[in-house]
Amino acid sequence: MTKEPQNFLDDVRVVLLRPRWARNLGSVARAMKNFGLNDLTLVDSKIGSWNDAYQMAVHAGDILDNATSMDLTEALAPANWVVGTSNNPPPGTRQLTPSQVAEETLERGAPTLLFGGEIHGLDPAEMLRCHVVSCIPTAPEQSSLNLGQAVCVYGAELFAAQAMGADRVAPGTEDPEALLASTDLLQHLEAALQRMLESSAWGKADRPKNSIAALMQPFYRAHLTKKEARAWLVALGKATPR
Repeated sequence: MTKEPQNFLDDVRVVLLRPRWARNLGSVARAMKNFGLNDLTLVDSKIGSWNDAYQMAVHAGDILDNATSMDLTEALAPANWVVGTSNNPPPGTRQLTPSQVAEETLERGAPTLLFGGEIHGLDPAEMLRCHVVSCIPTAPEQSSLNLGQAVCVYGAELFAAQAMGADRVAPGTEDPEALLASTDLLQHLEAALQRMLESSAWGKADRPKNSIAALMQPFYRAHLTKKEARAWLVALGKATPR
């Protein structure tokens, strides 16, 4: 059987969490159009009128027309690779540059790129629930980029990687047992872990609010397959007090 070359740009998802300004939204849409990305999701949007967004989205109004809105759990559930973006990643997370994200995409498939709001970005708990956190190398004098600029950097790297790696076989087509666990499965795993710990000494201790997220981060870093995640779910289900 002839193996199809990889073409992942249509499957890249851009998720904006708590976007605040319409002009930035329009700049994001334009950057996406520049580099062949088309799947845009907004979570907890603070934007009212989109007039300025359409003004900034030169030749990219269709990206805005087709954008969807949903909560964060729903937005991330189908993803088997979530890349959180930040210039201040928490300890313990695996960190990649945009070019490294693009290179790894050739092996893992299209990522879901999660961008935080313009003022505070992603909080630590949100980053701990990402498979990796990606930082754009910048000068220390000004380390933060405009939201549209950040999307542009990732889009350019992914577009270049797709062009250079077009002759590679799409990941996940060889062995169904090796397919990576979706975020939805990992969310179920977190819920099972939470239930198991609730009545334990660990659960009764005074813990930071991100403690469960910190416990889950190794699972995200480990690139669990569906089979492995289901095995953990079975094990935690049997360990949960009844």
